[in-house]
Amino acid sequence: MVSRWHAVRILTRVLSDQVALDEALAAITAEVSPEQRGWLQEVCSGTLRWKGRLDWILDSAALKKKPSGWLRKVLLLAAYQLIAQDRTSAAAVVNETVSEVRKREGRAPSKFANALLRKISEHATEWRNLKLTPQMKSKDAAAWASLPEWLWSMLVMQHGREWAESFAQAGLERPKLWVSAKSSEWTPSWGLKGPVPGSWESVQKGAVQGREGFNDGQFIVQDISSQLLIHEVSEIVSSRLSLPASEKPQALDLCAAPGGKAVGLSWKGFQVYATDVNERRMVLLQDTVKRVAPEIAVVSFGEVEKLGAMDLVWVDAPCSGIGIIRRHPDVRWLRRENDLVSLQKLQQEVLLQGWQAVKPGGFLVYSVCSVLKQEGPEAIQRAGLAEAIQKQWLLAPQIEPFGDGFWAALLFKTPGAK
Repeated sequence: MVSRWHAVRILTRVLSDQVALDEALAAITAEVSPEQRGWLQEVCSGTLRWKGRLDWILDSAALKKKPSGWLRKVLLLAAYQLIAQDRTSAAAVVNETVSEVRKREGRAPSKFANALLRKISEHATEWRNLKLTPQMKSKDAAAWASLPEWLWSMLVMQHGREWAESFAQAGLERPKLWVSAKSSEWTPSWGLKGPVPGSWESVQKGAVQGREGFNDGQFIVQDISSQLLIHEVSEIVSSRLSLPASEKPQALDLCAAPGGKAVGLSWKGFQVYATDVNERRMVLLQDTVKRVAPEIAVVSFGEVEKLGAMDLVWVDAPCSGIGIIRRHPDVRWLRRENDLVSLQKLQQEVLLQGWQAVKPGGFLVYSVCSVLKQEGPEAIQRAGLAEAIQKQWLLAPQIEPFGDGFWAALLFKTPGAK
């Protein structure tokens, strides 16, 4: 078993230094084996998903003496394993953690850790199945949901308590790994057919590199919510554009990195131009396109105006990422409420820029991986484009097909509109 010391280092980087989990994991890659990295990914992601409730559990079980610092983080890891991790020996978790505490902190803290973890282990099922009650105060309800109180309150205000509860509960689960296939005839031995044409749920754990179909560009990793959105948008737009059969509709993916939407549109028959304002992320876009869809034209952000008006522009705007906190659990602890204000300005700018690139009689998709209204429908209203909406989507982990959280709208630009 890889040292819990590595896991505590990662949690410290995320929670104290405000570093993204992927970045914190990448920093220790050279120190551990691929198998150990997999364990660290699982235990750190799980701990961050459950952290709010785990903090509540630690403080409730500790009574008078509340653990802090390094000790608290190593106890959070152990508590996650005891309460939520499958096929884990409780005795092994307690013994390994106590041994680590003894080496680092000494005998007295190790005795405290031993007593606390055994108490948590005895009530693990009770804590795992804890129900939200109407009597819970906002602070306790947020802890149950494993969300910052500001976010819990905002979700309740915007969507209602029942919706917020089911969103939070689904957010504690491990996300599934979905891939999108280039051809409907391709069938992976490691996949289960999904609800969207070309979608496959991976039944095999671990990285996808090296699997059948990867090197020859047969699939991309893409959540089922994204696949559903691309499929439905493509169906609507293709059916409403009056183009000769020999002519492909022209599409611009304005915030394309890492490339999933651009690839999906290309596979659906669009001539795609893709760019991103973030130069560092452009490298990811270029790598994806090179492997699976070299027919996509990757252009610099500054060249967009030279392309001319498009039949379809997709604006997947920078956002809080609140919709993907199950897949990226660090987001729930890194994001701050005041981040939403600065993001709104950026969202407005990129939305209006995208709208200018749509030809009259064309379409624009505005999407965010967020379920907050100020980043979704209210962004369209602020831009004065609400009347152009043809269809809206609200996707969330508790709503079929149970993928990532998104809000999106399809807008139509009437002939003569600016």
